[in-house]
Amino acid sequence: MEWWLILTVIFVSLMAAMATGIPVAFAFMILNIVGLYIVTGGTVGFALLPGAIYTSVASFPLLALPMFFLLGEILYHSGVFGMVMDVTDKWIGGVRARLLFVALGAGTILAALSGAGMADTALLGSTIFPEVEKRGYDRRLSLGVITSAGLLAVLIPPSGLAVLLGSLAEVSISGLLIGGIGPGLLMVFFYFWYIIIRVRMNPNLAPAYDQASPSFPEKVKATVVLAPLLLIIVGVVGFIIFGIATPSEAAATGALIAILVTIIYRRLTWDVLKKSFLGVVKIVGMVLLIISGAVSFGQLLAMTGAAREFMEFLTGLPVHPTIILIAIQMAVLLLGFFIDGISIMMITIPVLVPVVNGFGWDPIWFWILFLVNMTIGSESPPFGLALFALKGVVPSYVTMGDIYRAQIPFVIMDMGVVAVIIFIPGIATYLPSLIQT
Repeated sequence: MEWWLILTVIFVSLMAAMATGIPVAFAFMILNIVGLYIVTGGTVGFALLPGAIYTSVASFPLLALPMFFLLGEILYHSGVFGMVMDVTDKWIGGVRARLLFVALGAGTILAALSGAGMADTALLGSTIFPEVEKRGYDRRLSLGVITSAGLLAVLIPPSGLAVLLGSLAEVSISGLLIGGIGPGLLMVFFYFWYIIIRVRMNPNLAPAYDQASPSFPEKVKATVVLAPLLLIIVGVVGFIIFGIATPSEAAATGALIAILVTIIYRRLTWDVLKKSFLGVVKIVGMVLLIISGAVSFGQLLAMTGAAREFMEFLTGLPVHPTIILIAIQMAVLLLGFFIDGISIMMITIPVLVPVVNGFGWDPIWFWILFLVNMTIGSESPPFGLALFALKGVVPSYVTMGDIYRAQIPFVIMDMGVVAVIIFIPGIATYLPSLIQT
């Protein structure tokens, strides 16, 4: 059977299994079992599954995943994130479109403290959206800023998706975590100027209103209160950059500091701990199941030989490698319109790893581009998960149509970020090159 027909049958079967509504991990496992039975002509291939499953999850680098999630859960359930928004609000003051800049600033800071983009989006939506509605801000502009500001956590470390991506693609997790800083800040830059330009073109999008700006001493006093949170950023990002700790060790350090910070703020209770640990168990349990299924899926592709032949086909095309790179990124982007980011990673990584190696592309650069596309997928209609997370916390009169239309300009801007990184790779690779090993 031709390689393209094998890949088509496999991916169509996988999509059909997902369409039934069964969990993604089970869809992969069913396909793996059936596929191995067909490829090996019996049950002999099943002997590969236990070893593949154990190897895929018994990995020290994956320890960073639950630790980063625990860090974010502790800060979220203890209410520390609310303190961040209060301080951001004081510094923004009474400028026009103040609440939009508060959402953007708070989203950036929260991204450096949490690896969960959808949780940040929901938090910003539940706290800031009611106020922007009350003040008469343009609803679509507000919804777009809130969603995109929350999703900065996908790129800015600590990012849970970066850890998962690095583990599956066998790429430096430290490099991916640090490499996401440049693209994340580039997104902030785009959003910042988009707000300014839109509001200057049409001041009615963000009506002016009297807002007393706190004095400088009051701003400094409020900021000092957040000083303990700097320990988390230093303990995670700083330790990784200066080679003091591996990502897993830095993640554990960050989680420990988060617990100590909540104790300092007198916000750590048994209820906070219970909700945080239960949240981590639910998320990580799901992710580890998916990882085990995805690794077995990669073995299935390797046994069919389709992935290798696909790579040979691409490298043999008479076009510039940049054209192929753009085509791959567009394909990933289109998948993001219909399925969630983790599913895209599971489906495409086993196929793309040999392609990246075959073309000799910088793996950090390529997979950062991939990660940006994951961000776009999370915010893209019709199935972007962040859009549904936002819908769950805003009033019922806000329709999915409102949210879809609000996000279109931000999807276009993020596509622009992908284009910039393609032609200026240093945005993603410069900081990782400084990591001391």
